Amino acid sequence: MFEDENKRSDVFDALFDGLLKPLHSKNARRIFNIFYNKRYFDHLTTYDLEPLLEAGGLSISKKEINAWLVSLQDAGLIIKMENRGKPVVSVYTDRYTFDLWRLSETGLNVGQKLLILMAKEEPRDIPQLAELTPNKIHEIEDLYLTSKILFILHDHNGGLNYSELRKQLAIDREKLAVYSWPDASHSEKPLFEIKTKQPTFRTRVFKLFGLVQEQDLIFTLTETGKNMAMKILSKEKDT
Repeated sequence: MFEDENKRSDVFDALFDGLLKPLHSKNARRIFNIFYNKRYFDHLTTYDLEPLLEAGGLSISKKEINAWLVSLQDAGLIIKMENRGKPVVSVYTDRYTFDLWRLSETGLNVGQKLLILMAKEEPRDIPQLAELTPNKIHEIEDLYLTSKILFILHDHNGGLNYSELRKQLAIDREKLAVYSWPDASHSEKPLFEIKTKQPTFRTRVFKLFGLVQEQDLIFTLTETGKNMAMKILSKEKDT
């Protein structure tokens, strides 16, 4: 037990007195953060760093910047490249060249791990099985069918034959009809509506007997439904 405690203490000492030591300073953290955010560039120079630091409300001299760069290099978080070159973030037209610095593999790992450590755990909206109630099951089923109809109709340019939609959802006619009624559970305005195809001789005959066949009905998205589908799908692209 005491051996484990000693090992843990040694690890913390090595971590905070070595790898993370320069990050005790706010200036060093700002500079390191720029390197992490600009990690897709091959290198950065002090000419690149100055305006980026000033934009973040930190104005320090080139001498101070270079001192913190050396500290970050000593900790293994960034690397000074052997050659010199031009700035890559800022517009630069002069001939003068600068020392080139880039994020090290260790620095990349530290940046990623810090983000993971600071990430907030998202609350669970979906209950565990043991937490379910009949009402909760009904709510989940209703939300599932509503979203499923949104996506199916969206994939079919906003409308689909009633019977074909029923087949894709595997539900009966009466249950699908419920979703054509105005419902404020998921939206202030209706998401769906049912329209009738352009009448033909056959449909007129059936209508005389008070009959409407499913293939003559088109289940469509309202304008609100279209917007809702696009809003949900856009979130998928962002993740």
